[in-house]
Amino acid sequence: MGLSFNVLGSGSSGNATLVSDGDTHILVDAGLSGREIARRLEEYGLAPDKISAIVISHDHWDHCRGVTPFVKNRDIPVFMTQKAFEKASEQVDSDKKPLIRSDAVKHRAIQPGECFDIGKIAVTCFSVPHDATEPLGFVLEKDGVKIGVAMDLGFMSNLVIERLKGCAGIILESNHDVQMLKVGPYPWALKQRVMSRSGHLSNDAVAKYLAEDFDGTAGHIALAHLSKQNNLPELAMLSAQKALEERAQGCRAKLELTYADKISKTCRY
Repeated sequence: MGLSFNVLGSGSSGNATLVSDGDTHILVDAGLSGREIARRLEEYGLAPDKISAIVISHDHWDHCRGVTPFVKNRDIPVFMTQKAFEKASEQVDSDKKPLIRSDAVKHRAIQPGECFDIGKIAVTCFSVPHDATEPLGFVLEKDGVKIGVAMDLGFMSNLVIERLKGCAGIILESNHDVQMLKVGPYPWALKQRVMSRSGHLSNDAVAKYLAEDFDGTAGHIALAHLSKQNNLPELAMLSAQKALEERAQGCRAKLELTYADKISKTCRY
C-alpha cells in the first residue's frame, strides 16, 4: 500500500494529521486534546493504540497540547527538536499543567534538515519561518511517494518551496484573509504578528505560491489552519482556485478544505 493522509482537525483550536501506509501510522502534530485525537482516530477506523509515532512541528499549544494525555499508557515515541521539547515542557496550559510532561513522554530528539525512518516511512524535517522554537515542516515518503506538511509559517521561503516539490499531496496553511484580519477584532500587535514574516500564511501568499512557485506535481492540496475570526473557507478556496486557473502551466491538483471540528476525506496515493 502507498501513503494516505487525513487531517483529523486543523485550526487555531488544534491541529493533527494522520499519515499512514497501512502498517505504520504517524500523527503529525497533536494539538487536539488527547481524548479528541483518540475519538477522531476511532471515527476514522483506527484504534489509537495503533499509532506508531508522533512528530511535532513546534512548541505552540495548538500543535502539542495533546501529546502527554494521548501517549499515557501507550508506548508511542514523540519526535521533536530538543529545544522545542524543552520549551513545551516549561510552558503551562490553562490548567497550569506543562504543555508536555517530559517525564511522561518517550522523546526522540530531531534536528532541522534531518531524515529518519518510522517503519517504512522516511520523514524529512525542514525549517519554516514562524515565531516558535525551531519550527518544522515535514515531508513523509515511501516508495517515491511524498506527502508534504507545512503549517504555521509566515512566508513561503525558498527552502519550503523546494521541499514541497515532487509531493503527491500537500497540506498547506491558508490562515487568513488580509482584509478580514485588518478590520477584525484582534489587537493591532497581534495583527502585526500574524501578518509578519514569522507569522501565518495569508490566502494571498498561498495563491502566489500556487500561481508562481508550485511545481504542479501534487494531486491534492489541503488548505489548513484557517482562522475562524479572520478567514472564510469560501475565500481560501476561491483564492487558491483562481491561482491554479491562472498558472502558465496546467496542473492536476485538487483543492481540499480542512476544518477544526471534523476529519478531512482520505487522500491516497
